[in-house]
Amino acid sequence: METTEITNEMEPVKRPTFLTVVCVLTFISAGIGCFFSLFTPLFADTFIEFLHNSPNYDEAQMADTIKVLQAGWGYYAPSFLLALGSLAGAMLMWKLKKIGFHFYTACNLALVFLPTLVLGLPVSWFGIVVTAAFIVMYAVNLKHMA
Repeated sequence: METTEITNEMEPVKRPTFLTVVCVLTFISAGIGCFFSLFTPLFADTFIEFLHNSPNYDEAQMADTIKVLQAGWGYYAPSFLLALGSLAGAMLMWKLKKIGFHFYTACNLALVFLPTLVLGLPVSWFGIVVTAAFIVMYAVNLKHMA
């Protein structure tokens, strides 16, 4: 005699709370990343002038910041697309789609190394740690995704 498992296909799959929290944090950070990638090149001169007029301005300490602000669209266009890809990956994981994890991971690894590859800046170890932490938090939730 063959046994069959009866499942209720009308019952929606519930997203774990932890995955919800991580996705919301990604929505916020990726949204801010998209915003800054679009508006920084437009207002870079204003930001640089503000930094120069600051009483605490130290040219040696601000050199990397000035370099990023002056990077232009060659840096900020890929940055915007990768932030958008990160947002899309999080949206897919919100819908419990496993492909979103791979999309998110690829975009965020590229985002971490973009300043080094495009601008020649030193690697951000803080960025690597934060990115790795989010990838691990999402990886823990892969079992809930299809």
